[in-house]
Amino acid sequence: MPNSPTTPRLEDALCLTEAECLLIDPRARSEDLFDQCETRLEAASNLMMTLSTLDAPSACADARDLANVALSCRLLLADSLDLLLAARMADKRKEAPARMGVRHG
Repeated sequence: MPNSPTTPRLEDALCLTEAECLLIDPRARSEDLFDQCETRLEAASNLMMTLSTLDAPSACADARDLANVALSCRLLLADSLDLLLAARMADKRKEAPARMGVRHG
């Protein structure tokens, strides 16, 4: 993070994976980031479940429907990856000060 190695700032928020990204507050707690990641993964999974049930006789999906589902899943998965990476970074920030204070000897 450009402004400070120890105190994350909203101005330092990054898009970690793609151009159409989710803006993630670098001050967010890792637990909250993991929760949001899980929510998006569940939404993508539910979209895939819906798509997999379209083999019923009365169900039909055209190419546009499939493209919409694919785009939605791609965006949800990209957000999930951004959130997962940000949560890992937040966890590392939590651990770093504890390690610096340890004395051996």
